[in-house]
This record gives sequence, C-alpha cells and structure tokens, in this order.
Amino acid sequence: MLDEDQQIRFTQLWTDAQPTVSQFVVSLVRDPWAARDIVQETSLALLRKFAEYDESKPFLPWALGVAKFEILGHRRDAARDRMICDSVFLDQYTQAWADVAPRISNEAEALRHCVGELAGRPRTIIKMRYAEGETSETIAEKLNITADNVRTILKRTRDVLRQCVERHVGLQGESA
Repeated sequence: MLDEDQQIRFTQLWTDAQPTVSQFVVSLVRDPWAARDIVQETSLALLRKFAEYDESKPFLPWALGVAKFEILGHRRDAARDRMICDSVFLDQYTQAWADVAPRISNEAEALRHCVGELAGRPRTIIKMRYAEGETSETIAEKLNITADNVRTILKRTRDVLRQCVERHVGLQGESA
C-alpha cells in the first residue's frame, strides 16, 4: 500500500504520462474501447507496481513498458485481433515512442497555444472542422459561404498554425 506522498507522486507522474501512453496504445490497438480499457489497466498496473519504480529513471519509458505488456496481454486474450505484431517490433516501437514523446508533447502544447490565438472566422472554422468533426460542405452551409472558401480558409489557417507551432517549439528548444 502506498503512503500519501507516494500516492501524490504517482498521481503527478501519471497525469503527465497518461496522454502519451494513451496515444501509444491507440496507435497499436484499433478498437477504441479496447484501447481505453488497456490504458485503464496500465494505470492500475502502474499504481500496483509503483513501489518498485526507480525514481532515478524517467517515468514515461517505464509506463510505456507496462503499457506494452498490457497490449501483449490484450492481444493474447483477444484472438480476434489479427494484426501480427512481434515482440521485437513492439520493443522498438515502445522505445521510439519514449524518444519522441517529449517533442510531441511540446508540439501539442504549442498547437493549443496557437489555436487559442486564432480569432474570427478562421477560429470558428477550425473549431467546427476539428473539434466538432464537420465537413467543409456542412461548415459552408452553416456559415453561408462556399465549400471551396472553407477549404481555402482551412489551408491558410493550418499554414498559420504550423508556422506558429514551429516558432513556439523553436523558442522552447532555445530556452532548454
């Protein structure tokens, strides 16, 4: 049983790692419900094994390793999943995720910041397209503009967002 300080530390570490672990699991498990279950099982396994965690090492690679074993267990238990995935590939894939996760996290944070800076019609259209899942045609109808106009605004806005993200990630890299 973890003491209160260990529980708080686990919660902090898992809160930081959980989005990356979720993305990792979703990238390997097609069924979104199964992926959600695997992330929950990973969380429980990490909590149960937290007393064994070596705090001198990064938490994320350890969490990804536990998630990897949860995925393997799921695949063993769910014969209906026909995707062939050998353990060597899964080891390499897990390491690759651990290596790129900090960059992905920085880029996601920068994107949230950049989207927050959008205003007016571009912000509305980005929200309708990506947060609400609307098609260009549906957005065009709702905003009384052409679908081509929507696609043009989306392309220009994505270009602006890409430049903004690159600028912010570059600034973060310089300050690190």
